[in-house]
Amino acid sequence: MKSSAMVYSAISSAWSWLRFLIRPHKRLISLIECWSSYEPSKWESQLELMNSGIKLGLDMMIPSLLLCLVGSVLPSPSLGGSIDTDGLHSFLLQKSMVDAFSPYTSALASSPPTLTYSGKIQHSLMSNFDLPYLLRLLTLSIISPVTLDALFNYFTPVLIQVFSRLRFILLSRKGPDASTKAALLQRVQTGRAVRRHGYDLYLPPKSRDAADLELITGLIFFPGFGIHHSAYADIIGRISDCGTPVIVVSLEPLRQAHRALGAGVDDVRRLIKSGGKEVANYYKHMRGEYNGTNSISNTVIDRNIVVEWAIGGHSMGGYGALQITDELMKSSLPSILLHDGSITRVGSQIVAWAAGTDVEGVPNLLENGSSSPPSILVLLASNDKIAKFSSQQQKFLLLSKLPKTSRLETIKGGNHSGFASYDTAAKNSPFDGPRDIPLEAQHEEASSRTTRFLLSKNK
Repeated sequence: MKSSAMVYSAISSAWSWLRFLIRPHKRLISLIECWSSYEPSKWESQLELMNSGIKLGLDMMIPSLLLCLVGSVLPSPSLGGSIDTDGLHSFLLQKSMVDAFSPYTSALASSPPTLTYSGKIQHSLMSNFDLPYLLRLLTLSIISPVTLDALFNYFTPVLIQVFSRLRFILLSRKGPDASTKAALLQRVQTGRAVRRHGYDLYLPPKSRDAADLELITGLIFFPGFGIHHSAYADIIGRISDCGTPVIVVSLEPLRQAHRALGAGVDDVRRLIKSGGKEVANYYKHMRGEYNGTNSISNTVIDRNIVVEWAIGGHSMGGYGALQITDELMKSSLPSILLHDGSITRVGSQIVAWAAGTDVEGVPNLLENGSSSPPSILVLLASNDKIAKFSSQQQKFLLLSKLPKTSRLETIKGGNHSGFASYDTAAKNSPFDGPRDIPLEAQHEEASSRTTRFLLSKNK
């Protein structure tokens, strides 16, 4: 079983990188959009240069290419004409206007047509189209000194910034520690966790009380910067043990919680549909196990289920959850009717672990146009050196952007990495801050506070 899990992980990782490399230009734009939104001052000058280079390229290349294209199909008279014995003008046409002035035309082009005084052309003008010449001209345009100078001066700075940032991200990637891998494998073996392409789904234990539920509160959770989604197996597993199904989103291969890289509104719609279907089926099977198969119990089993998803995340994933909810609440929240009659929808609850202290990255959820404000839990750690307020004014500024019902809580003695179980979380990293409590204690505190918040709506 362990070897099959390793094979699955390797195949999933390879597939995510393949999808990333298939359309590199689109991924490059997504990366720039992501990083510039979080650090606009560091990208401002490079992006201005790049946009100027794009404008210059369009201003230079489009007119020249159009001129060559039109010139290759329009005939032009030769420089010398002649008068025949009947006194009628006869003009010998070159193959094209370009051919009249260029020594580089293709030898494969058709022979020139002849235009008589009556103005009739002996064969189609499109036969003058010299594709090999245009391809050579395009190649020369790309490698011309003007183009290379534009690429070097206008595009090189932003490319250097991208590759520098990409190198930092790849070196900062964190995977689950050994005990977390073992715990996830055990949950998969017992049916308490399901691994899918794009997410892991953690399911609650089966019980009589759970089988009778018709409204299920779930959580869609986005990982932090550079953290593999399976590194949350222990802490998320504790939340699911308390009766809440949880989807932990895979953001492979770059692990960046941004709308352009897998943490957008469309991604949430996809997740609530696929995850909601699995959760509804899980609870209906649970009903069947506890109610038997007689006609009365079949009526109970077939009762529709409503799965309502909160959105949350850790660190960068927490900021992503706040931004996604802001976008969703500006319109109607997504709600999908499944084939069996059950409903899966996005609720109005948000969970942000180790996030919100960079107040500029938090949308104003009081002024998003929604009739019903969201319910928000911001959970911090007292020793966190990454997610911390620079002043009391920053704290008040955050609260001014959130509804009055929001909760701002702190785990005493916890740190930034203590919200997960990645391979460096057990150590006191200088970036994450020292942790004065055991990792398990922070997991228990974070999971219990989150569970109480999520289930408080059902009371």
